[in-house]
Amino acid sequence: MLETLFLVVVMPLPLLALMVLVVELGGAVRADGLRGLAARIGAALRAGVRRPVWRGLLAVVVVAGLLTAGLEQCHLAVVANGSRWGFDVALLAVVLGLLLSVLTGGLVMLTAAAVGKARGVGAGTVAGLLTLLGVAAGTAAAHLPLRAAYLADPSGFPVVDNLGAGDLLIPADAFLVALLWALPWPVLGAALGACRVATQTPAPVRDVWHHLLNLATTDLPEDRATWGAALRAELASIDPRAERRRFALGGVWAALRSGPPQGAWVLAAGVGVVVAAGSFAASRWSLAHEQGGILGFSMSVPTILLFAVALFTAYRTRSFGAALRASALAGAAAMVAVIGIGIPEAVIWANRRAGYLSTGDAVPPDWQSAVGDVLRPEFLVAMAVFWIIGATGGAAVGTAFGRLRTGTSAGSPPAAPAADHKAR
Repeated sequence: MLETLFLVVVMPLPLLALMVLVVELGGAVRADGLRGLAARIGAALRAGVRRPVWRGLLAVVVVAGLLTAGLEQCHLAVVANGSRWGFDVALLAVVLGLLLSVLTGGLVMLTAAAVGKARGVGAGTVAGLLTLLGVAAGTAAAHLPLRAAYLADPSGFPVVDNLGAGDLLIPADAFLVALLWALPWPVLGAALGACRVATQTPAPVRDVWHHLLNLATTDLPEDRATWGAALRAELASIDPRAERRRFALGGVWAALRSGPPQGAWVLAAGVGVVVAAGSFAASRWSLAHEQGGILGFSMSVPTILLFAVALFTAYRTRSFGAALRASALAGAAAMVAVIGIGIPEAVIWANRRAGYLSTGDAVPPDWQSAVGDVLRPEFLVAMAVFWIIGATGGAAVGTAFGRLRTGTSAGSPPAAPAADHKAR
C-alpha cells in the first residue's frame, strides 16, 4: 500500500515540475537560441533576488532558526512526560516536524507564486528555491550545535525509555529530510502564480499590498476570474497607502472566503461513505484474520481519495485554490468517518482481542484507553499530513493538465532579455 501511495501521490510532483522546466526552457531556446537561454537564466537569477526578495530571505533564515531553537527546547522540556499524558511525545514531535515541512512547502509555493506573478516563472522559481534553502539553513544553524552537544554529553539531556542513542533530537532531522518533498514547489508555485494566457506579460507591482491581492486572486475559478481582475484594476487606481492596505486586505479576505466549487459537497459525501465503509471492512477483516490494526488504511486510502478529488476538481475548474477547498471539505468528511467508525470498532477490538484498533498491539486495554487510542494526536496529525500531501499533489497535477486541455499556459512566457532589462 505504501508503494502505491508513493507512486500515485508523491511521484507526480517532481515529474510535473520537470515537465514545466522542460517546457519553459524549450520555449526559450526556440525563441532566442542557446545564447538567449543563458541571458534569460541570468535575468531570472537577478530578478529572483532583487529587492524586496533578499530582505524576505534574511527574515526566513532568522525566523526558521528561532523557531527551531524554541521548538526543540519545548520538546526537551516535555518529551519525558509521554507516559503520564497517554501518548508518545517523541512520535508526535516527529509528525509535527513532517507537518511543518508541508507548511514550508506552502510557504515556498506562495513565495514563488508571488514573485512569478510579478517577474515571471524563472524569477519565481529562483525565489522559491532560495526560500527553501533559507528555511533549511536557519533550521540547521539552530539544530546542529544542539545535536553536537547531545552526542558529546547525553547525560545532560532527558532520558526517554523508548528512544535509542541519538534519537532524542530526531524531529528536526525528520523535518530537514522531509523538505525534499518541497523541492518541486518552487517550479510549480511560480508556474501557478504566473499569467495564464500566453500573450500576457507580468504586470508591474507597486507594493506589498499589490503583491498580496495578486496572489489571492491569481488562481480563482473561471467564473470568478473577471471579478479578481476587476479587484486588481481598482487597487491600481488607489494611491493613499492606508486605503490601498484596507482595500487589498478586504479583497484577499473575500477571495479566501470563496466557497467550495460546484459538486464539492457530493464529492465530500462520497469520500466520507467510502472511508467509513472501508474502515469498517478493514477493521473486521483484520480482526477476523489476526492482522495488525488499520492505521495504515487510515493514512493511505483517504490520501489517494483526496488526491483523486483534488485532481478531478482542478482539472475541471483549472484552479489550484478551488481544488484545495474541495479536498479540504472531503478531508473533513474523511476524518469524521475515521473517528466515527473507529470509536465503536476500538471498543470491539478491546473486548474481542484485547488490542488496539490502530496498530493491533496486544496490550490489554479497557474501553476508555481503546477509544483514546483512536484519538491519539500523533496518529491524527500523521493522517492529516499524508492527506494534505495527497490533496496538494492532486491539485497541482489537475491544474496543470486542466490548463493544457483548454490551451492556457501554466506559466507566463519568458520575456525577451532586452525587455526584461528595460522593465528593470
